Amino acid sequence: MKPMRWILSPVRDLSRAVLLPFKALFVVGLCLVINLATSPHHWWFQWVALGMGVAVLLAWGRAARTLISLAIVAYVGRWVYRRYGESARRQFDDWVARTQPAQAQVLSVLRGAPGR
Repeated sequence: MKPMRWILSPVRDLSRAVLLPFKALFVVGLCLVINLATSPHHWWFQWVALGMGVAVLLAWGRAARTLISLAIVAYVGRWVYRRYGESARRQFDDWVARTQPAQAQVLSVLRGAPGR
């Protein structure tokens, strides 16, 4: 089964949304210079600009999806904390403390000795 990569890449989506417009400006500018130097009466760089514009819009859409998802997670977390409060947090911390093995237990298992 293929992993859902769009869920696993929020940092990549946000960094592309910021960096891609600058990369697009560089590429389109370079193509404009090449276009002016080779065939100034035929404007082909506009197609490069169109393609890069579509890529930038898609990157911004992915970043918007990521930001909306993060906002929903933050809202749900805030709601849960307000609903169940500090007592639920204490219960969770107690559960974590009970379920995590002690350092001595981990070392005894790694050394092969019985853990009791």
